[in-house]
Amino acid sequence: MILRVSLSPSLSNRGERMDISAEVKKHLKEQFGIENIDLQFEEKGKGRIYAFRACNKFKAVSKGIYFATLEKDGLRLSIEGSFIAGRLATKNVVEVSREQALKWMRGENLEINAEGNYIILRYGNYFLGCGKHRKGEILNFVPKNRRIGDAEND
Repeated sequence: MILRVSLSPSLSNRGERMDISAEVKKHLKEQFGIENIDLQFEEKGKGRIYAFRACNKFKAVSKGIYFATLEKDGLRLSIEGSFIAGRLATKNVVEVSREQALKWMRGENLEINAEGNYIILRYGNYFLGCGKHRKGEILNFVPKNRRIGDAEND
């Protein structure tokens, strides 16, 4: 007898693909305490999740905004995804100082102890993205083309 076990979070117990919108909403609830979000989600390769609202009034040029990446250990929000979900989140949101925000936007990891696997970072009213918490550090996923230069002379 061969027993097959899937570690992929996007497969049901029977090996079938879950509805991606339901799966994303499940992760949002478990990871960030978001009970309800009025969006639909679609996966477009490499685990990239796009968020959108259905609209029949206009012809869509593109369906949705890049919202998150579905990783093996959870949902990692994009910067835009953290803006959308962050205002609704009730857990795993960390407020950072101006100095920490600048470090983060330069692409540096932050030494912060937090609960949870993925953490939304916020500076005031601004959501800076989502990082992976590991061993007292939040790992940075800000894309190189979105990072800022040295802003110490501001």
